[in-house]
Amino acid sequence: MTMQTSESATESSTTAVQGDAFLRISAEKVARLMDIVGELSLSVSETINSPDLQDLELDEFEKSAHRLKMIVREIQDVSAELRQVEVGEVFRRMRRMIRELERQTNKKISLELVGEETEIDKLVADRLYEPLVHVVRNSADHGLETAAARVAAGKPEEGKIILSAAQVGGDIHITVEDDGRGLDRERILAKAKERGLYGANDEPPDSQLWQVIFQAGFSTAESVTNISGRGVGMDVLNNTIKELRGRIGIESKSGVGSKFTFSIPLTLAFLDSLVMRVGNCLYATPIDVVSEIFRPEREKIIPIAADNGSEVVKVRDVFIPICRLQKFYSESLENTVCLSQQIIIVFNTSRGLIGLPVDEIFDQQQVVMKPLPEQISKIRAGLGCALLGTGEVAIVLNCEQLISGT
Repeated sequence: MTMQTSESATESSTTAVQGDAFLRISAEKVARLMDIVGELSLSVSETINSPDLQDLELDEFEKSAHRLKMIVREIQDVSAELRQVEVGEVFRRMRRMIRELERQTNKKISLELVGEETEIDKLVADRLYEPLVHVVRNSADHGLETAAARVAAGKPEEGKIILSAAQVGGDIHITVEDDGRGLDRERILAKAKERGLYGANDEPPDSQLWQVIFQAGFSTAESVTNISGRGVGMDVLNNTIKELRGRIGIESKSGVGSKFTFSIPLTLAFLDSLVMRVGNCLYATPIDVVSEIFRPEREKIIPIAADNGSEVVKVRDVFIPICRLQKFYSESLENTVCLSQQIIIVFNTSRGLIGLPVDEIFDQQQVVMKPLPEQISKIRAGLGCALLGTGEVAIVLNCEQLISGT
């Protein structure tokens, strides 16, 4: 049966396309298919890595096993594509809100949409609307100036908000950019110091300072409006993006404007990850946040005695802070291994680089992601759990929380 899709139809179904034909498929059926594909991937890995096959010379088996893994990987990719929808469905819902914001703020605002045809996981699309609403509202209310102020600053009286999407590697980048006044560094820093987030003489770099706006209740607004200013919303946005395994980047220049970028994985079902062991526990991290891996030289390890035993490693004149998972989880450090005997994995985060010492690294794997079970759902820096082909389970780490210590 063929039919044309509509915006309302895709809310409860996914559309598979072949040529000019469209086939409506229940989103629940696609989710079930992806679950089965995940189980298939695990079963194949368990078979190929079976202890019964160790030390056996099975050249033909290894060739067949490699071919089977390639086929399963392709099935995973195709099944993930079935659950993808165009991000334009979310973007276009912003037009009505912009018209309402114009009326409420007495400002002239134009909305430009770019990359509407970019496809994202439907689970992401369903949860993306509210975070975008928060950022667009803030851009309209706090970012864009009044028409008179813009003319006085030599700008067009109509403010512009650009909503764009693009696929970059295995991520989707959603960007909200405005040509307003930019973030007020002095006011944000003063508020952060008032709340004890920084010392009186601290002057953090912009990339670090901007992150404080995601603190619960943080607001620099002098008055509360029905649009924004209550100090709620941005922390909810941050938590939502983290739950989607995403990151938020902020760029801002005074008098020029601000840009918020959400980097979200293309699919939430499968994760290209690096699996590692620390002590007796297995962990995994998304491969795209890994900057480099090395074994540190003893003379490059610098203890910071004044900071409760913290350590940094010097790499090419850059000092990288070290996060020991034992310390992060408040475990005993009695049997801690010297850093020179461990492997350091360096991660890129929104607050800079951070190094994680591990005892062993396994090869890169595409794993099946599952939510953390209720018993360990509150584990710190836990994004979820990864089901490995060996039948073991690894905790997927959120590196943003590792560097923030939360």
